[in-house]
Amino acid sequence: MDSCKSKRRTAAYKITVAATAHIALAFAGLSHALSASPNQVTNFGSNPGNLLMFAYVPDRTTNPAPLVVVLHGCKQESPRFAQEAGWMQIADRMGLVLAIPGQKPENNQNNCFNWFNTGDIRRDQGEALSIKQMVDKVKADHNIDSKRVYVTGLSAGGAMTSVMLATYPDVFAGGGIVAGLPYRCAENLSDALQCMSTGHPSQLPSIGLPLPRGLSPKPISGSRAVNVPLPPGLCILVPFFPGCEDPAPGNGTFTPKEWGDRVRQASNHRGPFPSVSIWHGSSDTTVNPINASEEVEQWTNVHGLSSNKPSETNTIKGFPHRVFKDASGNAVVKSIMITGMNHGDPIDPGPGPDQCGTADSFVLDVNICSSFFIARFWGLSPLNP
Repeated sequence: MDSCKSKRRTAAYKITVAATAHIALAFAGLSHALSASPNQVTNFGSNPGNLLMFAYVPDRTTNPAPLVVVLHGCKQESPRFAQEAGWMQIADRMGLVLAIPGQKPENNQNNCFNWFNTGDIRRDQGEALSIKQMVDKVKADHNIDSKRVYVTGLSAGGAMTSVMLATYPDVFAGGGIVAGLPYRCAENLSDALQCMSTGHPSQLPSIGLPLPRGLSPKPISGSRAVNVPLPPGLCILVPFFPGCEDPAPGNGTFTPKEWGDRVRQASNHRGPFPSVSIWHGSSDTTVNPINASEEVEQWTNVHGLSSNKPSETNTIKGFPHRVFKDASGNAVVKSIMITGMNHGDPIDPGPGPDQCGTADSFVLDVNICSSFFIARFWGLSPLNP
């Protein structure tokens, strides 16, 4: 009996040593790739949104350093997403500091930021205020250039990026919205599902059903059918269901001015407003690509521009790219559609100067690293060797 116990203890010890060695090797690989490690920060204000906070400070930073807030998507972990999306690599190369908010399951069972809850998307309230307090904390602890503070995110994090740009345009100089949604497209969960599906909360997909005789009024043009709204979110699950066809641009959605008004009403700020880089996959089945068009309408209107008149139309690494410039010739809105990409953050793993990222669920190797091009759009550049 004692011999058996001894063998079990020996086996358990070997497993523990092997597991420890595996973890050590994993961290050794990470530390070799990155100049530092993300650290959790716990005392960053009242934190009304009950969020987690991590900070990443490379060994070398510019003085003062730009600050980038990186927001993960649903079912993702905050430091892991910041690493896989390439932002930690970019931080090392460009001397940036990262603030990395994290959601908690008790706030949202899918670990999404609550970009559709009215108590979380208004200035100085809920999750929006928690993220602003993280910015203040990093500014207090490090030498940060207040004129170079930015925010970016994927999916729910992209939608929350819209929230932060709208509610704190005096804090953020620019943003990067990846597979996200416009600010205040939704103010409840049902509308959120509808926005993800159609780009508009009240654009309820419907299907024409015949009415039984005796229940319908006089037929109009011989029709005895009625349009019955489909359940919210159905078109996300079954996009080819009758009635789920994409609405034509401008049909049933907010006008550019109505989108812009949502941003202008979010604060007392009157300009200048942040510059915005908008990324989306053309084959996204989770967040309808029409949302990218709505984001362009929202932010071009905020900047006093027309979404139908880009200053430049070209490609980046083969992907359609539109640039909107203000009267001074500054690019203030950019839109990049990743042809054929589903829902995710575009990356291009490798050591090249414009490469970054590690592929994973919703972090997709499509030969272009959005993080690098977003940082370059903001005017950030690599450190001197």
